[in-house]
Amino acid sequence: MKLLNIDVDPRAFGAGAALTTFIVTQTMLTAATKTAQGLPYKTTSAVLLQEAIKLAFATGYWLQFDYKKRYDGLGNFNTKSFLMYMIPGLIYACQNSIVYTAIAILGPPTFQVFSNFKIVTTAILHRIILPNRGLTIIQWLAVALLFISMVISKLGVFTSEQSSGWASQQDLIFGGGLLIVNSTMSAFSGVFNEWLIKKIDPEAPLQFKNMQLYFFGVMLNLIGNMLQSAPGTNTEEGFFAGFTPVVWLIIFNNAALGISVAYIMKYANNVIKCFTSAVAVYIATYLSTKFFNETIDLAFVCGVVVLTAALYLYMGNHNKVLKAHDEANKPNKEEGGIDLECLDQEKPANGN
Repeated sequence: MKLLNIDVDPRAFGAGAALTTFIVTQTMLTAATKTAQGLPYKTTSAVLLQEAIKLAFATGYWLQFDYKKRYDGLGNFNTKSFLMYMIPGLIYACQNSIVYTAIAILGPPTFQVFSNFKIVTTAILHRIILPNRGLTIIQWLAVALLFISMVISKLGVFTSEQSSGWASQQDLIFGGGLLIVNSTMSAFSGVFNEWLIKKIDPEAPLQFKNMQLYFFGVMLNLIGNMLQSAPGTNTEEGFFAGFTPVVWLIIFNNAALGISVAYIMKYANNVIKCFTSAVAVYIATYLSTKFFNETIDLAFVCGVVVLTAALYLYMGNHNKVLKAHDEANKPNKEEGGIDLECLDQEKPANGN
């Protein structure tokens, strides 16, 4: 499949399109539920339910496998690799809660732009953890351009007294700080999860691996929800306090978002996931002008232009030529990077 002289894996393209749709829907629906007091429902309950939905989907999908014809993943299952999924599971549990708060503080366009800081941290961690899947010099330039687009697109927020009814300058600093922390957490958990999918028993079904990740997501969020409702926490809200049909729609949308991310990691990588997420800036901003009275200024337009250039530079076919050149001149042994293979001593089976 070829678009604008860019080779695209149809499976990765489909997952990317789905991810963009779910991110925009998440942003708009969460912003629509905001009140003057914040979000009127328990976000810990919402996150727990979306993790439970993902676990149910992964389990149901895995159970329908024809085990006589396809490897089910149980052959190389062991406690060590299972516990590794606790790391991204714990980080995902924390960052999912941060997302709800950040959207409510910043508003959709600003949230989407600041979220793209994760492209920088993801690219760096991707090079460290998965050195054999490094970027070309042009792709590193694209990463830098994306960061620049993120900065210049919201210059108007710092020069105006108000931000279209959303984030004040103080809120922007606080919300932006949350997203910088969240972006770093997201980058590490995403790249580490990609390593688990591609390096640990790579022939195991994707949903078998997702089951392990989502299991820890459910357990960790369950603990968080129980702690929030414990005696002495000054909260008497029930589990479903503030839930409306829109909140349920948010929960199912976010569950679908998480599942689509898994397919991006399987058929592409975390850097592609970040660029795919960045496309949501276009759509979320346009929709915000219609529903939330957001305005688009010249700085934002310039940011979009730079973002478009970054997308082409990163995904263009010129990178194939550079990678082929680098491969031809690469030393026999890859240098640099962290050897995570030592965490798993067993070699993956062929799956037959």
